[in-house]
Order: sequence, then structure tokens, then C-alpha cells
Amino acid sequence: MHTDIRKTSLADATLGEPTEVTTRPQTRSTLRKTLFYGLFAAVPALVGAGVATLFRSKRAGAIAGGATALGLGIARWQLQRVVADEPAYEVEERIGHLEIRKYTAYVVAETVIQADDINAALEAGFDRLFKYIRGGNIEGEKLAMTSPVCTARLNGGYAVSFVMPMGRALHTLPRPDDSRVELVAMPARRVAVLVYRGRYNAEAVEMHEHELADLVAEAKLTSTGKPAFAGFDPPTTLPALRRNEIWIDLA
Repeated sequence: MHTDIRKTSLADATLGEPTEVTTRPQTRSTLRKTLFYGLFAAVPALVGAGVATLFRSKRAGAIAGGATALGLGIARWQLQRVVADEPAYEVEERIGHLEIRKYTAYVVAETVIQADDINAALEAGFDRLFKYIRGGNIEGEKLAMTSPVCTARLNGGYAVSFVMPMGRALHTLPRPDDSRVELVAMPARRVAVLVYRGRYNAEAVEMHEHELADLVAEAKLTSTGKPAFAGFDPPTTLPALRRNEIWIDLA
């Protein structure tokens, strides 16, 4: 994802590099997931029972409960990030619209896409990495989808990465059967983050990259490497509901 920080790949194990890095979950994302699934199970039943009692009709209760479950299902579809794990971090401080986070080390599957446009890179990179987590690996193991999906510019292309499931150490993950997919341990680091809603086409990403650079400069912080786009929602999510972020590492 970031081209100027020291990353450890699975291949480095043969050189004596540590591969025990394990992705730890963000506490807030775990809590959100627990609450959402609890609501999904309890609310339709409570609504159905309440309506049935109020109108003295089991049929009305069943309809109300079903409608509530359908509404929650639509919400679940539009807000998939609510139930997706993300790597652990602490918010060190907030400076206006800028958020400074301290991330613990975590593991990603990464691939490089030769493309001039971030949309093309995201599409191709997502497809390649999704095949890996859906069983496109030597062990044929399926892995859970997490967030975010990150994309950073390289010379002549982009690096696209998926965060690997929580609790999995680098050396325990299934080996990709596509040589273009690499398992990488990202080091612990400080990151400046700009959160925004809306689309993540090339123009929007570039505009917010410039905004992040200006905010970092105004805060008298020193950035390293290149900015990266972090997307927490699939393309089917309405732009106004999306959580998009631009990251850049700090010295």
C-alpha cells in the first residue's frame, strides 16, 4: 500500500525476517458488528410482537416484523462496513478535519496493477484479490472480507491491498496461487487521515489528496511516502453513505 515504509513479505521468512505479525481488530468495529447483529435479530421480533398486541392480530404482527427485517436487510446491504472488521488503531489527536491515528502492525494481501486511472486499478485489483480470499489459493481456503481496501500510486501503476482477517498471523495465511498477489506485514505507524463522503473517482481522490497535503502542512506535520485511498464500502453503497479516507504516513 505505502511504497516508502518497511514491509515484511512472506518470502522474507527465508531471510530470517519475523512473520508473526497478526492483524488485531478495531474495538469499535467489533462493537458495531455485535450491536448490529443483535438489532437484526431482536428488533423485527419486538416490532412484530408489539404490532400483534396493539392490533390483536398475529397477521399484522408478522407483516410488521417482516417489513422491519426487510428494512434492516437494506440497511445491512448499504452499510456493509458496519459489520466488517478493520485493523486496530488509536486516535492520537484531531486537528480540524485532520485525524492522526496510530495503527498497530497488520497483514494485507497486495497486488500491483499497471493502470493510469485509480478506478481501473481498483476494479482490476479488487477482482484479483477477491479471487484470492474466495479460495484462489494453494490451500483452497476462503477468507472473510474486511475493510478497508487501499490503493496507492506507484510509478506507472497502483498497489491495491486487502486487510487480512483478524487474528491471522502472516505465516498462517493460505499461499496465493497467483504470483501477482503477495502477503505483506505492514508495520506499526502514525497516519494522517482525511475522511470524506461521496464518490471515489480519480478527480475526487486527487482533490482530497491535495486537501490532506494542505492540512498536514498547516498542522506542521511531516509526511512520508505517497498518499493512499482507503475505501470502506462497495460500489453498490450510495455515495452519500460511503466512508472514504485519504491516508499518508507521518514521520
